[in-house]
This record gives sequence, C-alpha cells and structure tokens, in this order.
Amino acid sequence: MVIWFRTIIICICIAYYPNFVYAGGDNNSSISYFSRVWETIKTDHKNFYSSGRLLRIGVAFGIGGIMANTNIDEEIQDWYQDEVRSSSTDDLANVAKRFGEGKYLIPLSLLAATLPEIIPENSATSSIGKWGQLTSRSFLVGGPPVLLMQRATGASRPGESDDGSHWKPFNDSNGVSGHAFIGAVPFLSAASMSSNRLLRYGLYAVSTLIAWSRINDNDHYTSQAMLGWFMAWESVGAVSESNENDKKWKVSALLINEGVGIQVSKRF
Repeated sequence: MVIWFRTIIICICIAYYPNFVYAGGDNNSSISYFSRVWETIKTDHKNFYSSGRLLRIGVAFGIGGIMANTNIDEEIQDWYQDEVRSSSTDDLANVAKRFGEGKYLIPLSLLAATLPEIIPENSATSSIGKWGQLTSRSFLVGGPPVLLMQRATGASRPGESDDGSHWKPFNDSNGVSGHAFIGAVPFLSAASMSSNRLLRYGLYAVSTLIAWSRINDNDHYTSQAMLGWFMAWESVGAVSESNENDKKWKVSALLINEGVGIQVSKRF
C-alpha cells in the first residue's frame, strides 16, 4: 500500500512539474516544487469543476442517460453489428483500441513529460514534453470522475446483462468507456497544441476512433463510448485553460539604474 501511495505521488509530481525528479535533496527546493505542483493541481481542478464545464458534462450525461435507459443504445448496437461491422472494421478497431490501454499510455505520457529534462535545449523534445505534461495532467484530472461515473451509472457491457445499457447505480462499472477516455486524451492534447487548423481537426477526428472501436467490438454501447470521449474533451480543456492562464503572466529580470529588479506583467 505504501509503495502504491509513493508511486502515485511521484507520478503526480512528474505530471505537474517534470523537473521534480531532478530537484535534488535541498529542502527549500523540494518545498518550492511541491508548492508549484499543488497550485497547478488546484488550478486544473478548479477549471474542470467550473460551473460552465459541469453544466456541459451534466448535459452530456443527460443525453447519455436517455440513450442508455431507452432502446436507443441497443437499437444502434444491433444495427451496427448487423449492418456495418466487417472484417475491415475489425482490423481497424484492433489497431485503434490499443491506444486506449492505460497501462501503456499513462507511463508513456509521464516519460514524455520528463524528456526535456533528459535532453534539454531541443525543440522536438520540448514539444514532446509539453504534450506529455498536458496528457498526463488530463489523465489525473479526468480519471477520478470517470472511475466514479463508471460505478455511479452502473451500466453493463453489451450482452452482459438482461438490462442492456440501462443504468443500475453501483451494480456494474461500464457506464463510461475507460478506453474511449484514455485513447482520446493524447490526441486531443496534441490538437490543443497545434495552430494548424487542418491538423487540429484531423486529430479531433482520430481521437474518436478509440471510442468507435469499442462500439465496433461490441464492448460498449454508444452512450458509454460517447461519454468516455466527452470526459476526455473536458479534461484536456481544463488543463489547456490552466496553461493559457499561466501564459498571461510573465516574470522577468529588469535592469534599473540602482541594480536589478523583477518585472511582473499580465497579458490581457
């Protein structure tokens, strides 16, 4: 239990402030790092649990609830399995679903976050590091509510229950697709970093493939896949918002006649 706790703490520190691993043993430096981590954690979660974002999530779950607790989910599933699914879609889905494996994507994002510290002063590793930090922070912000809503909705997978996709609180844990969430975050993170509109919208489209693969493989209903993707969208949005707020403030050295000062400016 202690080992798991320490592992989680280290992962959080890497995700929020990658050069934590190179901080050394100085107590003041450690306090400074943990303070920075804590402030960023609070900002990310404040953005995620803002009234506007919670309203959008509520609307999404309302739509998902209608789909799950009527015949909509099951009718879509039956139609897709009978009329659309083929060996070609299975081949594509087999590739897409691998991007939703948390045991690979979470460590990869943490490794990417530390890359600029391993190979400094390199534009490529800097971009990869930003992507890794944005991705891992999004996992940490959105992961707990995804796990909660999986249990709270209590829905089952296709073919697992006579109740179909209906919500049965705390009866099962498949009401929100974890694969759809995990798989969408890396692509949405990359999209948020791109200034190229064509590339950005392409990444948006690719981010939906993991959710689609769960429907294709008959592992999740449409509402479950949709909710997993939407939670990823809002998680990345919250972290991106934190980063934009950080960019508004700039601290720099200022040379003056009497010596050296500090200049703090804010961009509006």
